[in-house]
Amino acid sequence: MDCPFRSGDADVIDLPRSGRPVSATNSENIALIESMFMEDKCITVNQLKQRMEIPSGAIHKILTTEVGYRSIYGKWVPHKLTENQRLARLNISKKLLGTYENCDSRRLTEIITGDETWVYYSTPYSKYKKRSWVRGNEQPAKNPRPDFRKPKIMYPIFFSSHGIVLQLPCESGKAVTATFFTEQVLPNLIKNIEKYRPKTGTRGMKILIDNASSHTGKLTKNFLDVEGLELLPHPPYLAPCDFWLFPKLKIYLQGKDFNTLQALGTGLYQYFKSIPEEEYRIVFYKWVERLKLCVSAGGDYFE
Repeated sequence: MDCPFRSGDADVIDLPRSGRPVSATNSENIALIESMFMEDKCITVNQLKQRMEIPSGAIHKILTTEVGYRSIYGKWVPHKLTENQRLARLNISKKLLGTYENCDSRRLTEIITGDETWVYYSTPYSKYKKRSWVRGNEQPAKNPRPDFRKPKIMYPIFFSSHGIVLQLPCESGKAVTATFFTEQVLPNLIKNIEKYRPKTGTRGMKILIDNASSHTGKLTKNFLDVEGLELLPHPPYLAPCDFWLFPKLKIYLQGKDFNTLQALGTGLYQYFKSIPEEEYRIVFYKWVERLKLCVSAGGDYFE
């Protein structure tokens, strides 16, 4: 092969040559991909490859380098909000902020909040929890399948800034009805309030619960009116139980296996008592902050 320097060519820049030009990453394809993304943010690289007939590597380069996209999983939300629910979240949050945004800390101690959740006698570890590091031929820990034949219990659970006020199991496999709520849950809740507030009882106390039919029905409203308890308005899917207590409880229950209702109740009681009182107090300030975020988001879900 002749050396080009012998002929006097000292230029190190390549001259144009034949072969397939690198033309996939051009302004036309970039604009086309962006227009497809405006129509469907969940479109895949393979789907783009089939439609545009260009290599997947070029598509990936356009997505990540040219237009700055990255692929992430969507986040789960409780429910898709209707327009009425969005407006309700916005208006109720504004109303509650009018009372609690800059209130004395004592006002927040007057709130008792609660909800119901299903609790299983046997709860498996999550897939993430089952992973473990091993050396060489060492075997990982054995994780038995959960025994779903064991029953589940619906537990109404209420707490204040001082801690848990009530945990009360329903009958096995049954949900909370308005009758059970007014004949069992609320009377026991009031009894427990009077235990830790012997001088004032329920005077000035507010109840924050979601909009389930058992919470907002005529029986419940009549009971609360007779007892002099104020029912606070609730922005849909913005309860302290949902964003704080129940997620913590589900993590605690992973890997737990209870044989009796008494053992399950004792386990819950001990867990709730292990949470520092300061955490119960702080969650009500977090609730106020979430009301602000809800207003900033126009009533929609927020990060």
